[in-house]
Amino acid sequence: MLPILNIGPLAIQAPGLAVFVALWLGLSLAEKHAPSRGIDPYHIYNLVAISLVAGILGARLVYAGRYPNAFIQSPISLISLNPSLLDPAGGVFLALVAAVIYAQRRSMSFWRTLDALTPVASVLAVGLGISHLASGSFFGVETSLPWAIELFGASRHPTQVYEILGALLILILIWPGRKWVERLQGGGVFLRFTALYAVLYLLVDAFRADSAIVLGSFRLGQIAAMFVLVASVWFMGRLPDEDSQPDQIPAIPSHTM
Repeated sequence: MLPILNIGPLAIQAPGLAVFVALWLGLSLAEKHAPSRGIDPYHIYNLVAISLVAGILGARLVYAGRYPNAFIQSPISLISLNPSLLDPAGGVFLALVAAVIYAQRRSMSFWRTLDALTPVASVLAVGLGISHLASGSFFGVETSLPWAIELFGASRHPTQVYEILGALLILILIWPGRKWVERLQGGGVFLRFTALYAVLYLLVDAFRADSAIVLGSFRLGQIAAMFVLVASVWFMGRLPDEDSQPDQIPAIPSHTM
Protein backbone atom coordinates (compact mmCIF):
# COMPACT_ATOMS: atom_id res chain seq x y z
CA MET A 1 0.00 0.00 0.00
CA LEU A 2 1.17 3.54 -0.73
CA PRO A 3 -1.04 6.07 1.07
CA ILE A 4 1.57 8.85 0.79
CA LEU A 5 3.67 9.56 -2.31
CA ASN A 6 6.82 11.50 -1.50
CA ILE A 7 8.11 13.66 -4.36
CA GLY A 8 11.03 15.70 -3.09
CA PRO A 9 9.76 17.88 -0.25
CA LEU A 10 6.14 17.18 -1.18
CA ALA A 11 4.00 14.53 0.50
CA ILE A 12 1.02 13.78 -1.75
CA GLN A 13 -1.92 11.57 -0.82
CA ALA A 14 -1.71 8.79 -3.42
CA PRO A 15 -5.40 7.77 -3.21
CA GLY A 16 -6.55 11.31 -3.95
CA LEU A 17 -3.98 11.70 -6.72
CA ALA A 18 -5.23 8.51 -8.40
CA VAL A 19 -8.80 9.82 -8.43
CA PHE A 20 -7.71 13.25 -9.68
CA VAL A 21 -5.65 11.81 -12.56
CA ALA A 22 -8.50 9.45 -13.49
CA LEU A 23 -10.94 12.38 -13.52
CA TRP A 24 -8.64 14.38 -15.81
CA LEU A 25 -8.11 11.45 -18.20
CA GLY A 26 -11.79 10.56 -18.24
CA LEU A 27 -12.80 14.15 -18.88
CA SER A 28 -10.30 14.44 -21.74
CA LEU A 29 -11.71 11.26 -23.29
CA ALA A 30 -15.29 12.47 -22.84
CA GLU A 31 -14.55 15.85 -24.42
CA LYS A 32 -13.01 14.14 -27.44
CA HIS A 33 -16.01 11.92 -28.12
CA ALA A 34 -18.86 14.16 -26.91
CA PRO A 35 -19.59 15.52 -30.44
CA SER A 36 -20.47 12.00 -31.60
CA ARG A 37 -23.27 12.12 -29.02
CA GLY A 38 -24.45 15.54 -30.15
CA ILE A 39 -23.08 17.21 -27.00
CA ASP A 40 -20.84 20.27 -26.99
CA PRO A 41 -17.48 19.35 -25.30
CA TYR A 42 -17.49 22.78 -23.67
CA HIS A 43 -20.69 21.87 -21.83
CA ILE A 44 -19.21 18.55 -20.71
CA TYR A 45 -16.22 20.31 -19.17
CA ASN A 46 -18.38 22.92 -17.45
CA LEU A 47 -20.86 20.34 -16.20
CA VAL A 48 -18.14 18.25 -14.56
CA ALA A 49 -16.27 21.27 -13.17
CA ILE A 50 -19.38 22.84 -11.67
CA SER A 51 -20.54 19.53 -10.21
CA LEU A 52 -17.11 18.88 -8.71
CA VAL A 53 -16.89 22.29 -7.06
CA ALA A 54 -20.49 22.07 -5.80
CA GLY A 55 -19.88 18.56 -4.50
CA ILE A 56 -16.74 19.47 -2.55
CA LEU A 57 -18.21 22.66 -1.10
CA GLY A 58 -21.47 20.91 -0.34
CA ALA A 59 -19.75 17.96 1.34
CA ARG A 60 -17.81 20.33 3.62
CA LEU A 61 -20.82 22.52 4.44
CA VAL A 62 -23.06 19.54 5.19
CA TYR A 63 -20.37 18.07 7.43
CA ALA A 64 -20.03 21.44 9.19
CA GLY A 65 -23.79 21.55 9.65
CA ARG A 66 -23.73 18.12 11.27
CA TYR A 67 -20.78 18.86 13.54
CA PRO A 68 -20.84 22.65 14.09
CA ASN A 69 -18.95 22.59 17.39
CA ALA A 70 -15.80 21.26 15.73
CA PHE A 71 -15.72 24.17 13.29
CA ILE A 72 -16.70 26.81 15.86
CA GLN A 73 -13.63 25.84 17.88
CA SER A 74 -11.43 25.79 14.76
CA PRO A 75 -12.96 27.84 11.87
CA ILE A 76 -9.84 27.29 9.73
CA SER A 77 -10.92 23.66 9.43
CA LEU A 78 -13.53 24.79 6.90
CA ILE A 79 -10.76 25.02 4.30
CA SER A 80 -8.86 21.95 5.50
CA LEU A 81 -7.72 19.45 2.87
CA ASN A 82 -8.62 16.58 5.20
CA PRO A 83 -11.11 14.37 3.27
CA SER A 84 -12.47 12.95 6.53
CA LEU A 85 -14.15 16.33 7.11
CA LEU A 86 -16.47 15.80 4.14
CA ASP A 87 -19.97 14.35 4.04
CA PRO A 88 -20.04 12.10 0.93
CA ALA A 89 -23.82 11.82 0.71
CA GLY A 90 -24.31 15.57 0.99
CA GLY A 91 -21.60 16.20 -1.57
CA VAL A 92 -23.07 13.79 -4.10
CA PHE A 93 -26.56 15.25 -3.66
CA LEU A 94 -25.44 18.85 -4.17
CA ALA A 95 -23.23 17.85 -7.11
CA LEU A 96 -26.25 16.25 -8.78
CA VAL A 97 -28.38 19.33 -8.11
CA ALA A 98 -25.72 21.56 -9.67
CA ALA A 99 -25.41 19.24 -12.67
CA VAL A 100 -29.17 19.17 -13.26
CA ILE A 101 -29.44 22.96 -13.03
CA TYR A 102 -26.59 23.50 -15.49
CA ALA A 103 -27.81 20.86 -17.95
CA GLN A 104 -31.38 22.15 -17.81
CA ARG A 105 -30.29 25.72 -18.47
CA ARG A 106 -28.27 24.54 -21.50
CA SER A 107 -31.16 22.35 -22.77
CA MET A 108 -28.91 19.30 -22.79
CA SER A 109 -30.41 15.94 -23.72
CA PHE A 110 -30.69 13.77 -20.61
CA TRP A 111 -29.67 10.38 -22.00
CA ARG A 112 -27.14 11.68 -24.51
CA THR A 113 -25.45 13.71 -21.79
CA LEU A 114 -25.14 10.60 -19.64
CA ASP A 115 -23.67 8.72 -22.61
CA ALA A 116 -21.17 11.53 -23.17
CA LEU A 117 -20.21 11.40 -19.48
CA THR A 118 -19.77 7.61 -19.43
CA PRO A 119 -16.04 7.79 -20.29
CA VAL A 120 -15.55 9.95 -17.18
CA ALA A 121 -17.32 7.38 -15.01
CA SER A 122 -15.48 4.46 -16.66
CA VAL A 123 -12.00 5.88 -16.13
CA LEU A 124 -12.94 7.05 -12.63
CA ALA A 125 -13.90 3.47 -11.80
CA VAL A 126 -10.34 2.39 -12.62
CA GLY A 127 -8.93 5.30 -10.63
CA LEU A 128 -11.11 4.42 -7.67
CA GLY A 129 -9.71 0.88 -7.66
CA ILE A 130 -6.15 2.25 -7.71
CA SER A 131 -7.11 4.60 -4.89
CA HIS A 132 -8.40 1.68 -2.83
CA LEU A 133 -5.18 -0.25 -3.49
CA ALA A 134 -3.05 2.72 -2.44
CA SER A 135 -5.00 3.34 0.77
CA GLY A 136 -5.56 -0.30 1.71
CA SER A 137 -9.33 0.15 1.89
CA PHE A 138 -11.81 -2.17 0.17
CA PHE A 139 -9.65 -5.04 1.47
CA GLY A 140 -10.44 -8.72 1.09
CA VAL A 141 -11.09 -11.65 3.39
CA GLU A 142 -8.27 -13.94 4.39
CA THR A 143 -7.27 -16.62 1.89
CA SER A 144 -4.47 -19.09 1.15
CA LEU A 145 -4.61 -18.59 -2.61
CA PRO A 146 -1.20 -18.05 -4.27
CA TRP A 147 -2.15 -14.56 -5.51
CA ALA A 148 -3.11 -13.32 -2.05
CA ILE A 149 -1.58 -10.08 -0.80
CA GLU A 150 -0.28 -9.34 2.68
CA LEU A 151 -2.38 -6.69 4.35
CA PHE A 152 -3.12 -5.92 8.00
CA GLY A 153 -1.13 -8.93 9.15
CA ALA A 154 -2.88 -11.53 7.01
CA SER A 155 -2.93 -12.99 3.48
CA ARG A 156 -6.03 -11.61 1.80
CA HIS A 157 -7.92 -11.64 -1.48
CA PRO A 158 -6.59 -8.73 -3.58
CA THR A 159 -10.07 -7.28 -3.99
CA GLN A 160 -8.61 -3.93 -5.04
CA VAL A 161 -6.82 -5.67 -7.91
CA TYR A 162 -10.03 -7.50 -8.84
CA GLU A 163 -11.74 -4.11 -8.89
CA ILE A 164 -9.06 -2.52 -11.09
CA LEU A 165 -8.99 -5.41 -13.60
CA GLY A 166 -12.79 -5.52 -13.78
CA ALA A 167 -13.04 -1.76 -14.30
CA LEU A 168 -10.36 -1.93 -17.03
CA LEU A 169 -12.32 -4.66 -18.79
CA ILE A 170 -15.49 -2.57 -18.67
CA LEU A 171 -13.59 0.44 -20.00
CA ILE A 172 -12.25 -1.62 -22.91
CA LEU A 173 -15.69 -3.05 -23.69
CA ILE A 174 -17.43 0.34 -23.85
CA TRP A 175 -14.48 2.36 -25.17
CA PRO A 176 -15.88 5.32 -27.15
CA GLY A 177 -15.46 4.97 -30.87
CA ARG A 178 -16.20 1.25 -31.02
CA LYS A 179 -18.72 0.57 -33.77
CA TRP A 180 -21.21 -1.25 -31.55
CA VAL A 181 -20.93 1.47 -28.93
CA GLU A 182 -21.55 4.25 -31.47
CA ARG A 183 -24.68 2.43 -32.70
CA LEU A 184 -26.30 2.48 -29.26
CA GLN A 185 -29.20 4.88 -28.93
CA GLY A 186 -29.32 7.62 -26.31
CA GLY A 187 -28.72 6.17 -22.85
CA GLY A 188 -27.55 2.80 -24.09
CA VAL A 189 -23.88 3.35 -23.31
CA PHE A 190 -24.46 4.73 -19.83
CA LEU A 191 -26.91 2.00 -18.86
CA ARG A 192 -24.56 -0.72 -20.06
CA PHE A 193 -21.80 0.79 -17.98
CA THR A 194 -23.96 0.90 -14.84
CA ALA A 195 -25.13 -2.68 -15.43
CA LEU A 196 -21.59 -4.00 -15.96
CA TYR A 197 -20.23 -2.11 -12.98
CA ALA A 198 -23.06 -3.40 -10.81
CA VAL A 199 -22.14 -6.97 -11.81
CA LEU A 200 -18.49 -6.26 -11.02
CA TYR A 201 -19.42 -4.88 -7.60
CA LEU A 202 -21.62 -7.89 -6.87
CA LEU A 203 -18.71 -10.23 -7.58
CA VAL A 204 -15.92 -8.29 -5.86
CA ASP A 205 -17.93 -7.39 -2.78
CA ALA A 206 -18.38 -11.10 -2.05
CA PHE A 207 -14.64 -11.29 -1.25
CA ARG A 208 -14.44 -8.13 0.87
CA ALA A 209 -13.77 -8.17 4.59
CA ASP A 210 -14.91 -4.60 5.21
CA SER A 211 -18.38 -4.77 3.67
CA ALA A 212 -21.26 -3.22 5.57
CA ILE A 213 -23.59 -6.00 6.76
CA VAL A 214 -27.31 -5.38 7.29
CA LEU A 215 -30.09 -7.60 8.65
CA GLY A 216 -27.55 -10.05 9.97
CA SER A 217 -26.02 -11.44 6.78
CA PHE A 218 -26.80 -9.23 3.77
CA ARG A 219 -24.08 -7.06 2.26
CA LEU A 220 -25.32 -3.50 1.82
CA GLY A 221 -23.10 -2.93 -1.22
CA GLN A 222 -24.46 -5.99 -3.01
CA ILE A 223 -28.04 -4.95 -2.27
CA ALA A 224 -27.35 -1.53 -3.80
CA ALA A 225 -25.57 -3.12 -6.79
CA MET A 226 -28.48 -5.47 -7.42
CA PHE A 227 -30.87 -2.52 -7.39
CA VAL A 228 -28.66 -0.65 -9.90
CA LEU A 229 -28.44 -3.74 -12.14
CA VAL A 230 -32.20 -4.28 -12.19
CA ALA A 231 -32.87 -0.58 -12.79
CA SER A 232 -30.31 -0.44 -15.62
CA VAL A 233 -31.82 -3.43 -17.41
CA TRP A 234 -35.33 -2.04 -16.90
CA PHE A 235 -34.41 1.33 -18.40
CA MET A 236 -32.61 -0.32 -21.33
CA GLY A 237 -35.92 -1.71 -22.49
CA ARG A 238 -37.61 1.68 -22.24
CA LEU A 239 -35.16 4.02 -23.90
CA PRO A 240 -36.67 6.62 -26.25
CA ASP A 241 -36.26 6.08 -29.97
CA GLU A 242 -33.30 7.91 -31.47
CA ASP A 243 -35.60 9.51 -34.06
CA SER A 244 -37.86 10.99 -31.42
CA GLN A 245 -37.47 14.49 -30.06
CA PRO A 246 -34.33 14.74 -27.86
CA ASP A 247 -35.13 14.19 -24.21
CA GLN A 248 -34.21 17.19 -22.11
CA ILE A 249 -33.16 17.51 -18.51
CA PRO A 250 -36.38 18.01 -16.54
CA ALA A 251 -37.02 21.72 -16.07
CA ILE A 252 -36.66 23.20 -12.60
CA PRO A 253 -39.36 25.74 -11.72
CA SER A 254 -38.03 29.28 -12.00
CA HIS A 255 -39.18 30.25 -8.52
CA THR A 256 -36.71 27.73 -7.06
CA MET A 257 -33.69 29.23 -8.80
